[in-house]
This record gives sequence, C-alpha cells and structure tokens, in this order.
Amino acid sequence: MSDIAYISKIKIEHLAVPNNKATLPPDGETVLFGVHDEIAEHYKIAPNTFEPHAATLDYIVASAGGCLTGTFGGSLAVRGVALGEHGLTADVNGEIEREDDNVLVIKRIHVVYHLSTTSEFKDKVIRAFDVHANKCPVYRSLTPGIAITTELDWRERSEQ
Repeated sequence: MSDIAYISKIKIEHLAVPNNKATLPPDGETVLFGVHDEIAEHYKIAPNTFEPHAATLDYIVASAGGCLTGTFGGSLAVRGVALGEHGLTADVNGEIEREDDNVLVIKRIHVVYHLSTTSEFKDKVIRAFDVHANKCPVYRSLTPGIAITTELDWRERSEQ
C-alpha cells in the first residue's frame, strides 16, 4: 500500500430532496448538487417542484474531463507546443445507464479534445495525446469502473 499523499476534506449539507451543498477546499467554495431533466424524471420528482442543478453524476463526468484536459494541456506545455487562438477545449459526454436495480450508473465517459497548431507541432501533439491519460489522477481513479476514452480533433493552422 502506498503512502497517503492528501486527504480531501469536504463538508456536505443536505438541504432538501433533491439538493445538497458541498464545501470544497482550499477556500471553502460551495457548489450545489441536485437534479435536472432525465435525472429528476428517473427519481420521479415532479417538474416545477425544484430548482435544477447539476447532478453529482454530472460533476463526476466534468471532473474526469477537466482532469484529462488539464493533464493533456500540461503534456503539451512540457513539449513546448504553441496552441492556436482558441487554445485547447474539450467536449465531454458521460453515458449514464439505469441498472437492473434501478440505480443510475456512469458507464462510459468520452472526451474529444479540440486544438490547432502549426504542422511543426503535430508529432508532439500526438505523443502527448498517446501518454497523457495514464498521468491523470481522476482517469486512473475511475477507470476500474468506468470506461473512459479520449479522441483528438487536431487541426493544422497556417504559420503566422
């Protein structure tokens, strides 16, 4: 067993069904968890009886996408890759299935990175893409139970 490097201490306050508030480190920022759309319908929460908020499932999907994108961005920076005017962006989709016991479970997360560089950086971009996922702590934490895939949408931009 490895040594503990960090203990994430988070306070959760149950507000009322379906909402909870989390207080996060390092500065006590709060985020609200709740339900919206299909998730509210799944839990049979009547429309117009709640204020919609991102669900905890949404935060897990966003966390995976955010960490992977940050890790990929760091891998590009280490290699000296100069990004185009729009930098690096990602579209992240989390597929959530209803299991036999009627519990919603994230089964798959797919991340599509969008970036442009001049052709001189293409090989470095591909090398960074090929190795980045295994350096991402959230990817490594979630992949035993969730299939996480990444895709690269690289566009060549003209020299300027």
